[in-house]
Amino acid sequence: MEKKRLTKNDFLEVLKGNPIISAVREEERLSQALQSKSKVLFLLKTNVLTLPNLVQEIKSHGKLVFIHLDLLEGLAQDKYALRYLGDVVGIDGIITTRTNLIQQAKAEELLAVQRFFVLDSSALATGVRIMQTAEPDLVEILPGIIFIHLGEELKAQIPYPLIAGGLIRTPEEAKDILKAGATAISTTSVGLWNF
Repeated sequence: MEKKRLTKNDFLEVLKGNPIISAVREEERLSQALQSKSKVLFLLKTNVLTLPNLVQEIKSHGKLVFIHLDLLEGLAQDKYALRYLGDVVGIDGIITTRTNLIQQAKAEELLAVQRFFVLDSSALATGVRIMQTAEPDLVEILPGIIFIHLGEELKAQIPYPLIAGGLIRTPEEAKDILKAGATAISTTSVGLWNF
């Protein structure tokens, strides 16, 4: 029996109501993320053995879960892995830097967030060309703090909803980033999870 997948519009509605995404790198911080106001969790590092239980626990708290596929240990990165992650494990989407995985995830009806590092204007131009091929559902810009200075330029060049991630430390920075046009903020900073 196939599970109903989360749609992009439903996901954007969730983010509109609560734009802070708890990014969990260490499993020890999961309980804090589960108690936070965040409705979405990004699991940044995990393995195939612990993932099913983690996803089940996250879902039992009524939260959406995305995994960073590039950092998932113990599973090949192909369409069968994506089908398993969606149908059996129950994830809502993936995060990846890889264009081919974006396309495969979308073929499996999983939401796909393309992680993109903006190092300079040349990297931005190259990334925009790559995104046109991949057509992700959302794009996560790292470091997210650059939204304060380049938010309008990023929105003008990247035709997808944007998530700011990385080096966001204070509530004031988070406010400024959201005001600059980011759809959401992903952060490992526990202090911002209830912002």
